[in-house]
Amino acid sequence: MKKVDIITLHRVVNYGSVLQTYALQEKIKEKGFEVETIDYYPERLHMIGMLKRLKTKKEILRKNPIVRLGAQCVILPSYIQRFAMFKKFLKKYIKMTEKTYFTKEDIEKDIPQADIYCTGSDQVWNSDWNEKIEYPFFLDFVPDNKKRISYAASFGKKSLTEEEIPETKRLINKYKYLSMRELSGVEILKKLGRDDGINVLDPTLLLNKSEWLKIASNKYVGKKYVLMYNLNRNKKIYKYVEKLAKEKGLDIYYISYNLHECFHKGKMKCNVKVEDFLSLIANASYVVTDSFHATAFSINFNTPFMIIFPEKFSTRLASILEVTGLQDRIVKDYNNIELADKRIDFTHANKILDEERKKASLYLDKALND
Repeated sequence: MKKVDIITLHRVVNYGSVLQTYALQEKIKEKGFEVETIDYYPERLHMIGMLKRLKTKKEILRKNPIVRLGAQCVILPSYIQRFAMFKKFLKKYIKMTEKTYFTKEDIEKDIPQADIYCTGSDQVWNSDWNEKIEYPFFLDFVPDNKKRISYAASFGKKSLTEEEIPETKRLINKYKYLSMRELSGVEILKKLGRDDGINVLDPTLLLNKSEWLKIASNKYVGKKYVLMYNLNRNKKIYKYVEKLAKEKGLDIYYISYNLHECFHKGKMKCNVKVEDFLSLIANASYVVTDSFHATAFSINFNTPFMIIFPEKFSTRLASILEVTGLQDRIVKDYNNIELADKRIDFTHANKILDEERKKASLYLDKALND
């Protein structure tokens, strides 16, 4: 059996990152390959690394070390809980290399052995988010006689800086097959001279409802609630959810990564297990969110949902609504909950997702077996 090693952002402590890792692993296994995720764990993703980077969040945290220290003390208990929860999921569901690699040099000294190497999804090629060109995510350590492919990789932006273009071009030209998570990524590839890149589904959408329900818990079956997942802490979302829950006679459940956010109206679900995260979306009466992955899972589970875009919304959030024909789920009047009464016919969205899954499957067949 041939072996595929995936490198991706599996160590980012959020639901979307670990679930996209799981989905790609399962789809490649389904095609008859042994699969392993390279446990690349750079400093910026460690708990200490994240605490250090709190200063980038707000100006006052950057300028005032006392305020920054206070914020770090407040957030630490949440981080401890959060890191422990995601570590358990990775240990249970993701087959990782026995060795953890903390730096580029670590991988170069002891290259994990595989027949095929795959750059997975998430913002693996975003030099801003990664703080530099992150060479391991471009598989620069892989010997030239081994095949490199990508699945739904992302630059996380619409264009590259002039400084990173030459090196990025060199790195992507080592890949035999390239696929991107966004159309904007395909356009960047074209500007770098690669006309063969294609756009494919985010890995979380590769699995259908029944496949995800295999690992989802039953914790929220039969409960009546509006689920809020407000990543950008948009006050408009809080207001809209309170009005919706009151008029529909529903409880409010809200997902948070921070214990200190317990002051919002409703029942906080802080750092719940990944299996419970899936259950919360699958069993909600409504989902109100500004999150791409909460939207993707709502569509996949056929759960009624409403989108409130943040001020600087993600292109992929708008894109998934456009692709599935569900642009009418965007809230435009925050004082009006009539959208909740508008029934969603998921028939078209389900058909589109099935077609896109077939396209992605054909790409993986070709990339892995050619």
